[in-house]
Amino acid sequence: GKPLFVEKVMQQLEKNQPIRMILPAFPWKSINKVDKVTGILPDLGEELALARLNQMCEDIRVIYPLGGEVHIATDGMVFDDVVGIPDEDTWAYSEGLMDIVRKRGYESHIKLMRVMDILGHTAGRTLDKELYLSLTQQCREELLASFGRTEEEVREMMREDSDTLLTYCGFIRFLESDLRHSEVSKTATSGQKFRKCVKKVAINMMIRAESFTKLLQAKCPDYVRLSIHPSTGAVKLSVPLIVTGTGEFPRTPWHSSVALALDGSYSTVHSKSVRDTHVLVARDDDAATPHFFREKSELWDWEDADVVFEPLYPNRLVVRPRRGVEAKSLSEEQIEKLAKLRAVHTAGPVEVVGFANAAAAAAAAAA
Repeated sequence: GKPLFVEKVMQQLEKNQPIRMILPAFPWKSINKVDKVTGILPDLGEELALARLNQMCEDIRVIYPLGGEVHIATDGMVFDDVVGIPDEDTWAYSEGLMDIVRKRGYESHIKLMRVMDILGHTAGRTLDKELYLSLTQQCREELLASFGRTEEEVREMMREDSDTLLTYCGFIRFLESDLRHSEVSKTATSGQKFRKCVKKVAINMMIRAESFTKLLQAKCPDYVRLSIHPSTGAVKLSVPLIVTGTGEFPRTPWHSSVALALDGSYSTVHSKSVRDTHVLVARDDDAATPHFFREKSELWDWEDADVVFEPLYPNRLVVRPRRGVEAKSLSEEQIEKLAKLRAVHTAGPVEVVGFANAAAAAAAAAA
């Protein structure tokens, strides 16, 4: 696929514009809040993924002054009715993504496009929740009417195209866990009926996915196509969104939770697999919103609710006071634990900020 990508890049260089890439991704959090994820809003997984995409654009800037742009074609409303996710949850998730982009200063590199944007229904209009909800069903119908493929066409594509088959297998894989806690499968009273339900939903998702692909090809033909699925590299470049300690292609953040190990490495896990070995950590500015899982260890236990251990991209750990709390000094015992934590946190640096004796504590812990 290299000649195809080179051609698209050269076209953008000739136009003297940033290297524009398009990534269909970030639909919504999995409907399985029992075994896989912990809520409907973006968490540490999305923060790490967006930071990685932003860094990719910065890396392009090193060799090309205009850098890159990743246009995220968020595809949640394309599929949410098929798997049983409310449009309201899809809206809340995408707004959470934009909040991260704004707060982290990624606006120049990361753009979010919804289906109604791509179809031209929001030109000159502010897309708020009310307008979004009024357009979702209309856009789904328009997408299928203008760009839809039949089930027979999709099955033929799977027989002839390895990337299409890989995408279908990916759908099957996540639906087998997602649909166990969905209204969509409540009538599947046996294993055989459940598998039949999974395959039916997967085919419907493939029909929607291929329709969305055709829309992007028609409306964004000069963009470099990225993918969050493993692929052959023939027509799209696969981008793992979270770098894990295993080096394997990770789960996407919307189908998993992030587990932080004591050494600072990340894993994309199903929440049920780490409940006994990890602690669920909430956002420090919103105790009701789960953020990530952290490996259990006494080194995190400072018996001080006002101290926060904040993991940041790529593998930094920032130790700081909770937001809104007056700065105070770290105790000798805390500095001792900080030194031990630094010794085992080998994936990246441990930084101390915001405390009255932060510089002295950092120096003592490094000694």
